[in-house]
Amino acid sequence: MAGESNPPPDPTQATDMEALQARLASLEAELEKLREVPRLARLWRWETDSELRFSYLSDEFRTETGYDPAGFLGKTRAEVGMPRKDVAAWHRHLDDLANHRPFFDYRYSYLDPDGKERTVSVSGNPVFDAEGRFQGYRGTCQNITDQVREVDTANIAAMRLVQALDLSSEGIVLFDADDRMVLCNSRHRALFPHIAELLVPGNHYFDILRANIQNLQPERTPEQVEQWLAYRIAYHSNPQGTLTLPHRDGRVITLREERLADGATLVITSDATEITRRDAKEARKEALFRLLFERSPMGMAVVDMKGRYIRMNDAYCRFVGYSREELMQMVVRDVTHPDDAVALEQRLSVQAQNGHGEFQFEKRYITKSGDIVVGLMTTAVISPTEGGDPQVIAQVIDVTERAAAEDELRSAKEEAEIANRAKSDFLANMSHELRTPLNAIIGFSEVMLGEYFGPFDNPRYRDYAEDIHASGRHLLEFIDDLLDLAKIEAGRLTLIESHVHVASLVQGAIRLFADRAESAEIELTNDVPPGLPHLLADERMTRQILVNLISNAIKFTPAGGQVSVSAVLTASAAIQVLVSDTGIGIEPEEIPLIRQRFGRASRAAKHKIQGTGLGLAIIDSLIGLHDGEMEIESWPGRGTIVRVTFPAGRTVRARSV
Repeated sequence: MAGESNPPPDPTQATDMEALQARLASLEAELEKLREVPRLARLWRWETDSELRFSYLSDEFRTETGYDPAGFLGKTRAEVGMPRKDVAAWHRHLDDLANHRPFFDYRYSYLDPDGKERTVSVSGNPVFDAEGRFQGYRGTCQNITDQVREVDTANIAAMRLVQALDLSSEGIVLFDADDRMVLCNSRHRALFPHIAELLVPGNHYFDILRANIQNLQPERTPEQVEQWLAYRIAYHSNPQGTLTLPHRDGRVITLREERLADGATLVITSDATEITRRDAKEARKEALFRLLFERSPMGMAVVDMKGRYIRMNDAYCRFVGYSREELMQMVVRDVTHPDDAVALEQRLSVQAQNGHGEFQFEKRYITKSGDIVVGLMTTAVISPTEGGDPQVIAQVIDVTERAAAEDELRSAKEEAEIANRAKSDFLANMSHELRTPLNAIIGFSEVMLGEYFGPFDNPRYRDYAEDIHASGRHLLEFIDDLLDLAKIEAGRLTLIESHVHVASLVQGAIRLFADRAESAEIELTNDVPPGLPHLLADERMTRQILVNLISNAIKFTPAGGQVSVSAVLTASAAIQVLVSDTGIGIEPEEIPLIRQRFGRASRAAKHKIQGTGLGLAIIDSLIGLHDGEMEIESWPGRGTIVRVTFPAGRTVRARSV
C-alpha cells in the first residue's frame, strides 16, 4: 500500500535465533562425542528383522571384524557360521534367539581374514510392536580380543606362579585379610601331615592353629594350651622373626609370617630338623671343647696369625705367670725367648700362608718373674668361619725339668764318649807295652819247660812253669782280643784288600792248630772244595776270623770230637766259610748273648772252659767291615755250625783254582 512503511525488526527474535543456533552447535558436539564412543569402546551396533536376518550393521563392524558387512546382511546368525569354541554355549545362544529372549555378553571366537583369532562379546534385546508381535533384535557387539588375551596371560602367569609355589622346597600358605586360607602348596601339607585335611582354601587360620597343638612338643595342659595360643595370636598380629616348632615325631619346623599390604598373611615354613640337630651337635662339640680347653692341665692358648692372644686357659696363665687380662694385651713374642722368636714367627707365617699345618717343637718362654722355662709346643690351624680369619691353637707342656735332664744326660754322654775314646786310644797305644813283658814271661816259661839249661831238681817247678805258661798265653789272648776290639772302636782298622786264596788260607789256619787238635784228641779236617774263586778281602782280618772260629770250635769240643772247616759258593755268588764242631753246643736263647762283648754261655761255665768272651764280637766287627754277616746254629750236646758269608761283590770270578 502507498504510503505504508515496514515495521522495524524485533531485537528479541534475533537473540532467540542465536541461542537456538548455539544450542544446536552444542548438541552436534555432544552427538559427535557419542559417535566416538563405539569406536573407543571397539563395539558396533546390529539389528535383525523378525526372521532373525541381519538388517543393519554399523560402520564399526568392518573395522573391528575385518569383514565386509555386505557378506552378513540378510543372513541369520546360524547361517553366518558356528564359532570355534564352546559348542554348548553356541546352542544356548541359538535357543535364546529362537525364543526371542534377551541375552548379555555371549562370547565367542572366530578367525579374521588374516587368520588371526578374535574374540567378541554380543548382547541383544528383542523388539516387539504395540500388539506384542516380534519385530527383530537390536544389540551391540564388542571386540574384546585384547582384554581376553590379557586375562589369559594373567591366568597363565597365576597358574605358573601356583605351580612354582607348589614346587618350592619351603611350605607356603596364604591367608586373606579375614584369616581364611587362600592357597596352600604341597610342601606345607607334607610338613603338617596330621592336619592335612584342614589345609584347604576357606578354613580359618585359628582353627588350623588350634588343631596342630596336639602334635607339638612339649605336651601342654589345657591352661598351657591357652597361654600358647595367646602367644601365637600376639605373634600373628605383629609377626617378627622366626618361630621354631618342635614336633612330637622328632621333627623341627621353622615358621615365618609376613603381613602384606592388603592385610593378607603369607606363612613360610621349613623343615629345620637336620639343621637343628647339626646345630645341637656343634653346640655340644663347642661345649666339650670349652670344657676340655678350660679344665685341661696342659697350657692352651688361641692366637691369631699375628700372634695376638684371643683366649687361654688357667694352665697357660700359670705356665707364663701372667693373668688373662694381661695376656689379652700381649702377643706371643712378648713371652718368647728372643733366640726362639724368629723361628716361631716363621712357623706362624707358614701356617698363615697354607691355611693348615701342624708343628711340634720346643720353645723357651720368659715368665712374668723373668724365669726361663721350656715348653713342648704343638700348634694347629683352626679352620675359619665364613668371613673370618684363621686362628692357631697352641698346646704347651712344661718340659723344663726334662729339658734340663736331657742337657745333663747329653753332657754326660759326651763325657762318656770322650772317656771311651780315650780308653780305646789308651788300649791301642798300650799294645807294645803290654805284649813285650808277656812275651818275655811266656818265652822264659817255655825255656824252663824245655829244660834247655838242664833238668828241674824238683818236679813241682815244672808244674809251676806250666801254670805260668798257660796263664801267660791266656792273658796274651785276652789282651790281643781286647786290643783288636779297641782298634776297631777307635776306627784304626782299615781294609787292605787283596785277592785271597781261600783254600790256602784255610789250610794255613788248620796247620796252625794241628798240634793243639792232636793233643786234645780232636779230628780237624779241611773240606774246602777245589776251584773256589778268590775272595777280595783283607787277608789278615780274614785269617783272624778263621783263627777265632777254629780256636772256639776246638775249645768247646771234647776229646774224640770233630772240627771241620769248609767253604762254598752260594747261589747268589757269595762265598761262605763254615766251621762246624761236635762240641757241647749252645742253648738257642743264649746265641744273642755270646755275640755280645764278654758274653759267655752257661754251658761253657758249667764245663769250666775259659775264654775272653770277645772272639765272636771281634768276628762280627771284622766281617761287618767286609759288609758280610755271621750266622750261628747250635744244638746243646750235639755241636755248633758258624757260617761267615762274604757278599757276592767280593767274589773274584776271573781267577779260580
